[in-house]
Amino acid sequence: MGFWQNLWHNMVLKEQTSTEDGYTSAPEHPELVGCTGTVTRELRPAGTVVINGEPVDVVSEGDYIEKGRQVTVVAVTGNRVVVR
Repeated sequence: MGFWQNLWHNMVLKEQTSTEDGYTSAPEHPELVGCTGTVTRELRPAGTVVINGEPVDVVSEGDYIEKGRQVTVVAVTGNRVVVR
């Protein structure tokens, strides 16, 4: 029994990562609201847009948006960036 108990204790995570310690699961970007960008991967409705020279994973408000179109960020909720 001692072997299995030691093995279990070595496999269990003993430390936590908390927001108070500066850890985040995904970065938030509220400053993107109102910015425009170019679609680099078709939005079906999710895809990639280049905003200020950086690729950003986004989701469109509605339907398909083809590559090369200009879009505007209308909302940011957590790590979800919504474009129109």
